[in-house]
Amino acid sequence: MNNIRFTINMNKYLIFLIGMFLCSVAGSAQYQKATDEQRKEIVNKLKQASSNVNTMKCDFTQVKEIAFMDEKVTSEGKMFYKKPNNIRWEYTKPYQYALSMDGKNIRMMSGDKTTTMPPVQKKLFDEIYKVMLISINGMGLVDSPEFDTELFVGSDDYKLTLTSKKKEMKEFFTSIQIYANKPDNRIRSFELIEKGGDKISITLKNIQLNTTISDTIFSQ
Repeated sequence: MNNIRFTINMNKYLIFLIGMFLCSVAGSAQYQKATDEQRKEIVNKLKQASSNVNTMKCDFTQVKEIAFMDEKVTSEGKMFYKKPNNIRWEYTKPYQYALSMDGKNIRMMSGDKTTTMPPVQKKLFDEIYKVMLISINGMGLVDSPEFDTELFVGSDDYKLTLTSKKKEMKEFFTSIQIYANKPDNRIRSFELIEKGGDKISITLKNIQLNTTISDTIFSQ
């Protein structure tokens, strides 16, 4: 009987190992590291696609995954961008508030109240702001002095893995994954991998480029 139990347990263990191996093979096959030639070509495509973007507005879905919990926290909202560096990140679900960033100040707006973010919180959001800006205008994706960048090629998209060189950023995130669609070479989603293993995934949708956006939207 003990031999039978041992055999069954070993079979389960082997099946588990084979499953893990197949998953790892499938995962590694999904993206291949870009060659030097591919890297140059992709970088040119991404920069060209973003060079003519003066304004952008879209909807977004944000999913927060907590490492030690199965539950995911999902938020929805709208994003507005106006060249050179104005971004409004507006949450509509489950709570309504907005963040407006211009490279100098970060303002939080809730109802009729507008407050300037204190230095402690601003430190984190300054880094997130830079990632958003990079994702929109493509500047610094591969040649930023603040990040080391690896580029990977998938079947339908490109993946850029950014690792910060700055101590401040490393306090919050181990890496940032940015995904760009192959058909139009535009950024569609990005992931912020936090130091503790948590992850924030943001997907952009219903993207509209170079439409009229009033300056007032970034101050109210």
